[in-house]
Amino acid sequence: MTAPFVPPVMSDVVVDESHWNSTPNLALAKAAGIAAIIFKATQGTGFVDPTFASRVAMAQEVGLLVGAYHFLDGSDPVAQMRRFLGVTAAAKAPLLLALDFEPNPSSQAMPIQAGGAASTVHSKTGVWPVIYTGRWMLSAPNAILAECPLWLAEYGSAPICPPGWSQWKLWQHTASATVSGIGVCDRNRFAGSVADLDAWWHAQTTRRA
Repeated sequence: MTAPFVPPVMSDVVVDESHWNSTPNLALAKAAGIAAIIFKATQGTGFVDPTFASRVAMAQEVGLLVGAYHFLDGSDPVAQMRRFLGVTAAAKAPLLLALDFEPNPSSQAMPIQAGGAASTVHSKTGVWPVIYTGRWMLSAPNAILAECPLWLAEYGSAPICPPGWSQWKLWQHTASATVSGIGVCDRNRFAGSVADLDAWWHAQTTRRA
């Protein structure tokens, strides 16, 4: 069995949320130690999170690092990324981009579709997106996805990476954290210090001209 990846330093300072979460007070969240937040932007080719743009603006206003994620489904990955990249560009903010690759009962994305989406983001931005997934989604390594930083979904004490990765950058270790200003939400550890997080996040938001 693959051993868990446990870095010597971890920073539990990243949260993620969508329209399902109540309107946050991000100044309170930052005061409570949160350094970064990732918002849902889009899903499939049609859905746009109605809270995305306003929450990105709120997060920027209080000085948080900000990211955006797209929930993949089984539709055309190029069309999905056209919508995702259009919505995130309209936010006019430096955003870490992530792709959510997890079970979807209505239209399941497969590794080849996730790889196509990741390749599209890379070709348009020059940066590989972060991939949110768990070890249950891949039975074997996928060469394209393995190029992407891993945002591991693993609720428990053993952060075991899926095939293709030996390390994670972000680890969503709980969906039931309580954070001041936000309430109950997902919470994520970063593999490194807060200073490391800041440097990595800014590198991930660098865009090709």
